[in-house]
Amino acid sequence: MGGLDVATDRIEIPIDWPVTGHDKPESAEARRKREQRERDEAAGVVTIAVRLAASEAAMLAAGRELRGSQGVPYTTTEYINTLLRRDHELLQQQRGVVVGRICENCRKPLPRGCGGVWRTELPCALAQLERALEL
Repeated sequence: MGGLDVATDRIEIPIDWPVTGHDKPESAEARRKREQRERDEAAGVVTIAVRLAASEAAMLAAGRELRGSQGVPYTTTEYINTLLRRDHELLQQQRGVVVGRICENCRKPLPRGCGGVWRTELPCALAQLERALEL
């Protein structure tokens, strides 16, 4: 072992002691965390980091507190998951209203319509639908 690594021009010196501490037994906390990561991965759980301004963080905290039940605020994850589910339900209802409707401008069924060809025209139902679905 040891010697010159030709690819990097480094000299490697063998070490007789463990550097990383991987020879120690896994703590109960580390095992639980590893198992949780494995369960999350198997379930397809995705972690998303969000940057919020102070005012948005205050809105999040107020929403969690006020929407919680029996004086117990939602966790951030519960609150955001609930908001996503409710918005998805509302979006499906809104889209359901237009499915099969015919655009009076291009005479094609929605939600596909003209595919955006007449989007700049005022009577284009597709453009009206897109504006209505915006947050």
